[in-house]
Amino acid sequence: MFLNCYFKKAFYVLFLFLILPLSAQTYTINELDSITEKYRTEGNILKSISLNKDAIKGNGKKNNIEISIAAHINLGGLLWYLHKYKESLNHLEIAEDQLEKTKNPFLIAKLYGEYGRNYASLGLINQSTENLNKSIFYSQKIKNKSQREKLLYYHYTWKLQNFEELHVVDSVNAVFKKRLELTAQPLTYVHIAEKFLKNKELDSAENYLNKAIKISGDYSPYQKSMTLLAFGKLYLEKKEYEKALEYYFQSLALSQQLSRKNDITNTYKAISDTYKLMNDDVKKNEFLEKYSDSKDSIDESEREALRIPVDKIISKETKKEKKERTQAYVIIGIILLVSAAILVVLTRKYIKKQKETEEIIIETLHETDELKSKLNVAFDELSKLASTNDPFFLTRFKEVYPEFYEKLTSTYPHLTANDIRFSAFLRLNLSTKTIAQYKNISIRTIESRKYRLRKKLELPSDVDLNKWMMEL
Repeated sequence: MFLNCYFKKAFYVLFLFLILPLSAQTYTINELDSITEKYRTEGNILKSISLNKDAIKGNGKKNNIEISIAAHINLGGLLWYLHKYKESLNHLEIAEDQLEKTKNPFLIAKLYGEYGRNYASLGLINQSTENLNKSIFYSQKIKNKSQREKLLYYHYTWKLQNFEELHVVDSVNAVFKKRLELTAQPLTYVHIAEKFLKNKELDSAENYLNKAIKISGDYSPYQKSMTLLAFGKLYLEKKEYEKALEYYFQSLALSQQLSRKNDITNTYKAISDTYKLMNDDVKKNEFLEKYSDSKDSIDESEREALRIPVDKIISKETKKEKKERTQAYVIIGIILLVSAAILVVLTRKYIKKQKETEEIIIETLHETDELKSKLNVAFDELSKLASTNDPFFLTRFKEVYPEFYEKLTSTYPHLTANDIRFSAFLRLNLSTKTIAQYKNISIRTIESRKYRLRKKLELPSDVDLNKWMMEL
């Protein structure tokens, strides 16, 4: 009797032991995001990472693709906080691959927002702004007002930083206005206060910082840390160094809790500079060393991420064209055959389509000039960068043709980055066919771009665009 009872208990315990691991915790997207943020703001960023990795494993068995996407996006953000940009981008790419299986605007907006944040940290400002524009577009489609406004504020904040980095004043003001229309958060007041600080209007700056600190408890610890940092700058301007240090150390503690290494690094530098003004060389050197170590660590992470192959960084762009490439090659082949047939007809008759005949002759001259230009080492390098759609093509072009770039951008400031890149191709005297091959698009599309660019430059129809570029 005793043995039977014992075996029953043992069997029951074994049964529970076997089934409990199978009943893993499941979350909704909101619950996962909420717990992720809770752990992160408490300083448990590694616990937050573990939570999302477990969510991916658990929901993989249940085939809940949206939870898996949300977890990968969260991991992208968390690893960004740790400056592990390469790992962060890997998780975002996995999420992007899976995103085709959902039309959830909240997830899409978050994904592009994280891409924007990564690219901004790596100095790829144009790519960052492009992704932030996408995230804003999808954020506006979110029905939940709280979610929508939270993401929009977040994305406008990063876009604002990008425009400030580029010193585009009009765009800074326009984005700031849009952000202000959403809500007046602590960062909003901090941004206004820092403008007053820059102009040495200390009373006005303090007024706005007091507004920021008053409501900082209702928002994330990050906003409070930035408010405290701004207070430190204010008291530094007032030459109240002890008070400045008090605020700097409070800000530093919050940044360390949040694992925001960039903010930690900047605060180390501010503290070191303050001790320098106080003639305390020991403390100055102590925090200067901390600043240097932290900055070196960040720089190494950025260098590692920038070594990711170009096709991986720009996969988001080429992925959209991947399905169309086979069809595009067929169309290009047909266009080439038709063009050849037309050329024969035009050569024999010398009558119809005189304009097309002239374009073919010009095209032939361009190709001849292109062959001659290839003798130049710089041209070879630029041509190679152009052929791979390398994001650093324009940077190198500016070094080789500084006068052309400066004259074009100053005379026509309304040109977009794509317009400037296309103008660079024409300045290199690349033929329409070559540009089409480099961009994997049709010759007709290239001609359309030439037409649009001509309109923006306000060139008469009888002016040859390629020749104009060469003489600019």
